[in-house]
Amino acid sequence: MKKILFILSLAFYTMAGQAQSSSLRQTVEEGIKTSIKQTENREWKEAFATCRQMDALIYAEEQKTGKAAPDLHYLVTKERLRMYMRSNNNERSKTQLEQMAVYVEQAQSDALQEDLLMSQAGYYQKFGMTDKSLQCYKQLILKQTAGKDEAAIDACYQDMLKQAEASNNASLTSAMNKLYAHWQDSIRTAKAAQELQTLKDDYTLSQNTLKEKEEKISTQQGVIVILCILAVALAGALLFLFGMMVKNMAQAKKLKKSLAIANENNGQKSRFIQNISKQITPSLEAIEKAPNQSKKHIEGLKALMEHTQRYMELETTREERYELKELNINTLCERIMNQTKEQFKPEVSAVLNVPRVNIRTHAEALESILTYLLGNAALHTETGKITLEFKKRSAHTGQFIVTDTGSGIPEEKRSNLFKPFAEVHDLTTGDGLGLPTCSLIAYKLNGTLRLDEEYKKGTRFVLELHS
Repeated sequence: MKKILFILSLAFYTMAGQAQSSSLRQTVEEGIKTSIKQTENREWKEAFATCRQMDALIYAEEQKTGKAAPDLHYLVTKERLRMYMRSNNNERSKTQLEQMAVYVEQAQSDALQEDLLMSQAGYYQKFGMTDKSLQCYKQLILKQTAGKDEAAIDACYQDMLKQAEASNNASLTSAMNKLYAHWQDSIRTAKAAQELQTLKDDYTLSQNTLKEKEEKISTQQGVIVILCILAVALAGALLFLFGMMVKNMAQAKKLKKSLAIANENNGQKSRFIQNISKQITPSLEAIEKAPNQSKKHIEGLKALMEHTQRYMELETTREERYELKELNINTLCERIMNQTKEQFKPEVSAVLNVPRVNIRTHAEALESILTYLLGNAALHTETGKITLEFKKRSAHTGQFIVTDTGSGIPEEKRSNLFKPFAEVHDLTTGDGLGLPTCSLIAYKLNGTLRLDEEYKKGTRFVLELHS
């Protein structure tokens, strides 16, 4: 063993005497490889001796050239850190990290700074300080993504993940996955906040438009008053003034009608924005406080936006009735029940009581209502049965009735059952737009959807259609 150390020492000093600073780096790198092989062979004393010899070579070169080489000292100290961490020596490992930080400060090197963060993360992970390890990885990714756009940052995360997987670094892979997921969630949250701000801006614009119309109405009314006074004072011009008055009154009537429509629409928009803010805020706060649990809140926000868009489209076109065609409802209802009963609990039976008759309706619109009502019944019925039936009330009127033996709807919630945005909902369980949307579709089908208040053994919805 002493012979091996003597040969190694002689080789180091020979190379040190013959090489410049670049060859000294190669010597240090070769010495580190030698140290690694020695530890693999459990020659720990020899490995530490190798590190001391490398330090001696570096100091000799520094005295010879008068230039410090903190980057080479850093490499040797990093090798000692590896050996101490492998032997589970926490205190010595910590000392080496502190010395490495000193060399990085002297070298003023971004590459060494990033390497030091990786070494610190590995140290904290090794000795059970997972939170500090994650902070090191976070600082590392922040340095690498500073000043970059969204696409470049995403590419940086992807590169880090690939490097971690390729090197089988489980701790780095886990940390990068967490940081990447958190970054993606923050991007989605920012987009959701931007969409909300857009809605608020639209509301402000509509309020300004309304104010302008009110001012215009006031002006027209003033003109009418002036014309009336002139009509009394100037009897000779009565007919002319009367014509002007009638004309202005007609214009004022049109403006009032326009104002009434604008007030109604803006009232609906106001309720929508106020309530959607209350709906979104809990999910945004949950995403901020618990990024790891944000997926279901993100999905809830997406569903709310989709359902809101669909409801607003239906509300805008509510006077555009669906085109009605002759349809055999038994075939349609049988298919809907077969598809929906897969969602029923094992103790719940499906009952279909629809005669083979034709009515004039719109197949897709009717199917969307019945599918939702049956699916909603399946969620709230543990035992018993769910029934879909059709009753002919007159030559042009029929009723689809969906009944379940579930828990029923509490009295305090019935008044707002078909009103959108009336309550704040937990978006992870639903947004309360299902029944209001079905009610709008029923209206466009020339019908109504209501809750049977007298039914007490569960829940019963009645869809009445007029052809």
